[in-house]
Amino acid sequence: MFYLTKKEIAMIDRPTYMDQIHPFIGKNVIKVLVGARRSGKSTLLTLIRKQLAAEGVAEQSILHINFESCEFSSIANADDLTRYVSERMNGIDGTVRLFFDEIQEVDHWEKAVQSFMVDYDADIYLTGSNARMLSSDLATYITGRYVTINVYPFSFAEFLDAYRQSVGPIDERSAFHRYVAQGGFPFQTDLAFDEAASLRYLDDLFSTILFKDVVRHAGIRDADALERVIRYVIGEEGHLITAPNIASYMKSEHRKVSAETIANYLNAAAKAFLIYRVPREDAIGKRTLKINEKYYVVDQGLRRAIGFNNANAIDQVLEGIVYMELRRRGYDVHVGKVDDKEIDFIARRRDAVSYYQVTYLIGSQQTAEREFGAFAGIRDNWPKYVLSMDEFPQTRDGIQGINIIEWLLADDIARL
Repeated sequence: MFYLTKKEIAMIDRPTYMDQIHPFIGKNVIKVLVGARRSGKSTLLTLIRKQLAAEGVAEQSILHINFESCEFSSIANADDLTRYVSERMNGIDGTVRLFFDEIQEVDHWEKAVQSFMVDYDADIYLTGSNARMLSSDLATYITGRYVTINVYPFSFAEFLDAYRQSVGPIDERSAFHRYVAQGGFPFQTDLAFDEAASLRYLDDLFSTILFKDVVRHAGIRDADALERVIRYVIGEEGHLITAPNIASYMKSEHRKVSAETIANYLNAAAKAFLIYRVPREDAIGKRTLKINEKYYVVDQGLRRAIGFNNANAIDQVLEGIVYMELRRRGYDVHVGKVDDKEIDFIARRRDAVSYYQVTYLIGSQQTAEREFGAFAGIRDNWPKYVLSMDEFPQTRDGIQGINIIEWLLADDIARL
């Protein structure tokens, strides 16, 4: 039913995700891996299959279907999928293990998955590149019977490990410069992290995500207008922005697009995990504000690949890297407003809160006053951090300065 190639056997492990998945392996709950295209979801399915093989699970009980492969192009809807699985798994005794990669390519797939949960002792794994797969239909058919694992491109710690395994020794600062320039999409390991080749790959990946995961799934008619809007938003990463602002920009480009249409474009791109919307809140009143949000691209390599100079916008890029790292660590993140000041990130996880300012270098007293002073109106005792590239970061008034590279490589922020 499945065979591991030499390349698959030698692939980079991703323990952060495997640790999340491990408690559910073999359990009668559907494991749903979601994230941007090429962020490593298929690799995780292979790593799970490797683990099952190592535990002695029979090949015949495992069925893996990648719905982007031409081999499975005849499976177009739930009936096709049910029939295909039945033909191959009905004679299997005990647990059947079903791996469905990019399941959103199958119409009404959730009906077939519900059937497998009823008809078999099934251990089911799904991946998808669009949040629409977690629609109300899925919740209706298999409510309470699935767990979601969000998958992202490599963190800097993963990037550093992968580079050292596939290319050779590199110091942390040099690796971080590469990470800023190339981002963390895992396929770079196949390219030996060659910068030019990686950027060509990422440019094509941007187009693929835009047209396969945004245009097609959202039914967008004007693909050119969509691309212009998304490129503008990525260029304005980390800046407060509104749909009317973008509409004004498009008008200046002689393209008339309504604010409502732009809002729909942004929502569709967010569902494809290409960009992330960060709401803004009043940090004192704990009230979400309805205007002026921020957007961050899923990976800074994409930003550079589509024509932006990451070095010239290093504050924005570092902010984006920190935002995505907070998401990887399981935080719910907002932009904070305190009177006329802005806090880059308010991060919540379970009952804990932490506050972050991000800057390239403190450099001057004026910059120090701005970054540390942003917390002046916050009266609680939750930890507050200023992250920068300074080799010897400042700490003042109980606010801790931390080098960004050290923060990214720390297993536990509280230990810094």
